[in-house]
Amino acid sequence: MKSKFIMIVLSLGLLLTGCTKSSQSVVNSPEDALKSIESGNEEREIHVYGSYKVSEELELLIFRGVMNDQDIWVADVHKVDGQWVAKGIVQMNGPFKESDDIQTLLLRDEFGLPLDYELGYIKSNVPVPEDLHVFEIEGISDWKIWIKEI
Repeated sequence: MKSKFIMIVLSLGLLLTGCTKSSQSVVNSPEDALKSIESGNEEREIHVYGSYKVSEELELLIFRGVMNDQDIWVADVHKVDGQWVAKGIVQMNGPFKESDDIQTLLLRDEFGLPLDYELGYIKSNVPVPEDLHVFEIEGISDWKIWIKEI
C-alpha cells in the first residue's frame, strides 16, 4: 500500500513537471516570441512601442530591450503551427545622415522575394502619407519608424 502511494505521488510529480515545462515553451503571443530571438533574453525587459498586424500569420513589432536598452528593432513575427516565431529582426536606430525626408530601409527579404510590407524612417516635421503607419519611439524626436503594407 505504501509503495503504491509513493508511486502515485511520484507519477503526479512527473506529470506536473512535464505540464509546467510544456506550458513554458508555448509561445501564444508575438510579444512572447521576442524573448526567443537571442538565448538568455528571458530576463530582459522588452519595451514594445507598437505593432502592426500584416495578416493573421504575420505581425511586426517595434521594440527595445533584447540586445540592450538603446537599440531599436522591428521583428518579423510569424505564426507557425499555432505558435508565434520571430523569423527575423531589423535594427532601426535612425536614418542615414544625408537621407530624404522619407527613407525606405527594407523592401525584400533575405532571399530577394517581395515582402508583404515596406519599412523605413520618416522625419518628424514631414506630413505623413495616408498609406504609412507611423510609430514614435520614446526619447527620439527628430524621426519616426513607418510601415507600409503592400
